[in-house]
Amino acid sequence: MHDRAKISGLQVVYLLINVVGATALVFLPGVTAAIAGRDDWVAPVLATLPGFYVILVITALGRCFPDQTIVQYIETLLGPWLGRIIAFLYVLFFLHINGVILREFGELVAATIMPQTPQVVFAILMVAVCTYGLYQGLEVVARVMELAYPVMLTLFVLIIILVSGQMKLVNLFPLLEHGFKTVIRASLNPIAWRGEVFLLGMLFPYLARPDLARRNGFIAVAAIGLILTINALSCNAVFGVTTGRLNFATFELVRLAGFGPFLSRLDAVWLVIWIVGIFGKVALFHFATVMGTAQLFKLKDHRPVIVPLSILLIDLSLSQFENLTKLLAFITGPWVPYAYLFEMGFPTLLLLIAFLRRKTRTQT
Repeated sequence: MHDRAKISGLQVVYLLINVVGATALVFLPGVTAAIAGRDDWVAPVLATLPGFYVILVITALGRCFPDQTIVQYIETLLGPWLGRIIAFLYVLFFLHINGVILREFGELVAATIMPQTPQVVFAILMVAVCTYGLYQGLEVVARVMELAYPVMLTLFVLIIILVSGQMKLVNLFPLLEHGFKTVIRASLNPIAWRGEVFLLGMLFPYLARPDLARRNGFIAVAAIGLILTINALSCNAVFGVTTGRLNFATFELVRLAGFGPFLSRLDAVWLVIWIVGIFGKVALFHFATVMGTAQLFKLKDHRPVIVPLSILLIDLSLSQFENLTKLLAFITGPWVPYAYLFEMGFPTLLLLIAFLRRKTRTQT
């Protein structure tokens, strides 16, 4: 049932950065700027602390159950009946959110370069590649991220440098224009996105160095915070208050990047590399869905459920939302408490139960 390939600490860092950054980098600037205006860059900073908390909780649980995923130790802690129900809800959460991620991918590609192409084409192509990756094993996905992410980060830095000439610091002032309460409200969405690092709870049995999981998780959360803050500052410095009216502010920023005739059309390069990042995120959530299903139903081999769950994922991505407007309404509304429950609420409860059980055994 288990894919026994081990992933390195560096691969874990890249996987966790990507599982948040692949979509947050694209959607968050517009979402947070619509609430906090020119102060939206503060939201990723505030979201970093809850991200550290998620890592603390998940790694504490991982140390208690180093050979189990979150789906497995839920049943250990809550018993066969309640534990199986909550574990099943987690599998549904992985599948549902992956459907949202897949639709986010399709909407951006359709809005930017292929407006006449049906969403089903994007969904089938991405899921087909991810399905092949899962058949090859988690280590293959991790290696792709290890190779691709340095290129992504290098291109990101290059884009920021190239658009720096169009930045106006006046667009960043006055600070806290709408008050600190507005900034806190704007940070609720980035916190939900940052909490996606809880997927580390599905990776513990596959880590080459589980003893370094907490350190690697902290590095990833800090890096995500830095990247998203720089991105938000850059979008605001270039677009000002209009950032909140842009669905894909980062992509608009990339379109402005260039240096004469020798360095142009970086938007096409960025889009290709971003698709690789989306592959990493969809594949990781799909891995969690597949392994969670296999563990929930005590299957000896997880591969027979890959294709059925892949078909279900495609259907879910197409049927959830009629258009981009409804997708954004979900991201800015129900997604926030929904994510908090599974990323922070249940894990905190599980850790409390594990602590009480250990304390009881020590006393007896």
